[in-house]
Amino acid sequence: MFRGGDKGIVRIARRMSSVNFNPNGAPKPNETKVKVYGFIDGFNLYHALDKFAHGIDDNDRARYRKYKWVCLKTLISKFIQPVSDELVGIEYFTTYPTWDDAKKFRHKVFVSAQIMNGVHVTFGEFRPKTVSCWADCKKEFTVNEEKQTDVNIAISMIDLADKYDKLILLTADSDQVPSVKLLKKLHPDKTIAVLPPIGRGAKELSRVCDQTFKMTEEHLKNSQLPNPIPILKSGKQTALLVKPPTW
Repeated sequence: MFRGGDKGIVRIARRMSSVNFNPNGAPKPNETKVKVYGFIDGFNLYHALDKFAHGIDDNDRARYRKYKWVCLKTLISKFIQPVSDELVGIEYFTTYPTWDDAKKFRHKVFVSAQIMNGVHVTFGEFRPKTVSCWADCKKEFTVNEEKQTDVNIAISMIDLADKYDKLILLTADSDQVPSVKLLKKLHPDKTIAVLPPIGRGAKELSRVCDQTFKMTEEHLKNSQLPNPIPILKSGKQTALLVKPPTW
C-alpha cells in the first residue's frame, strides 16, 4: 500500500535513491576493494518465495511467502566479504503483470521500495501465448509469458562489466549459461558467482561459474525491508510506503 496517494510511486522512489552501496562505509583512500555487482532475476526469486517446490503440503509450500518484502540490496550484501568487498550496484530485472491491477500495484510498491534503496530496475514485458491442453480436452487457451528478462540480464552483465570485479547472479535459470560463458570469454579476469533462490538448485550454472552460494531462511529473515518506509521531502515525511497486507 502507498499512503499519500498512489500516483508517481516510482518517480518519488527514484528521487530517494541516492544510496551508498558500501555497507561498511567508504573505503580508505589507498584501499582497493573488490567491486561487486548483483544481478537479480526478479520472477525467479519471486516464484521461489511464493511456492517452495519441495513442500509436503500447501502450508509447507507457502513457508517463504512471509519474506517477499525483502531488501534486495541487503540480501546481496549477505554474500560479500565486508573487509575486502564493496557492493557497488544492483540490477533488478522484472515485469509488471498488466492484466491484474491489484497485483501490478503491489509490485509497483515493492519496486519503489527497491529504487529508494538505490537498486536499478530494468523492465521486460508479458505477452499472451496460446498453448494447448495436454489432457484429454486438447483445448487451446491463452497464458501470459514473460519476455525479454533473460536477454536483458545477459546484455547488462556484459555492458556493465567495466564497473565490477565480481558478479553475483541471483537466479536458477540455466538459460543464463551461454551468457555466463560469453562473459567469461570476454572478461576472463571477472569472478562470477551464482546465487540460486532459496529451495532451488542451479547445477548447470554452477558448472560454468566460479562460485556457488546457498540462500537460507536466515538470509531472508535478516534482509527484510522496514515497514512502513517513510518518504521524505526536504527532510520532512510526506508519505509512507507500506508493505502490502496480502501478496
